[in-house]
Amino acid sequence: MEARPEYVRPAVQEGAQKLTEKQSIHEQLRDAQAAEEPKVVVSSSMAGVTMNATELQSAGYVYVYDNRTGDRSVVNRNMLEQQLQKRREDGTYAFTTQKPELEREYGYLKCLLHKDDPNRKLYDRMGLAICTKDNLTASHDLRVHMEKRHRREWATIDGERIEEERKRARDNENNLADAIRLLAERDSSQNTRGKSNG
Repeated sequence: MEARPEYVRPAVQEGAQKLTEKQSIHEQLRDAQAAEEPKVVVSSSMAGVTMNATELQSAGYVYVYDNRTGDRSVVNRNMLEQQLQKRREDGTYAFTTQKPELEREYGYLKCLLHKDDPNRKLYDRMGLAICTKDNLTASHDLRVHMEKRHRREWATIDGERIEEERKRARDNENNLADAIRLLAERDSSQNTRGKSNG
């Protein structure tokens, strides 16, 4: 299966190459910006004795950035070298520890469950949750977000929409049937008048 080439704006691609050409991986390892340790509580129970470890020693975490999109991720310092050595299909490095000067373009679409949605009062009456997502880029992304993040709410909203469409279709079919019946009655009354006059 042939992989599709990813379109990257020329300016972004040049910036990404300059960023990784400036510093070697070892320099990036040295200069990586520290990230906050995740809060982990480990507890175990052996032979009825419970032990809790509230403080763990770790190598620490650092931020890495995708050098094409500017997306920031957190990586354990022990895995940093492996992460920085990852390459794209074109052979360029994928990550850097230096924040790129790229401005990511975010979308403007809001989740259907956002507090500013026009149907929010209806959703509140239905007991649906509120979502803060407000940077979706396309209607497809919105649908996928709803299907993946809000399964129950999406089933409720989509079920209401489907039921409304079925009701409209039934009403249209009834109106069409009424129109056909009226036309048939008119034609039959004209046929009977024509026979009586003849």
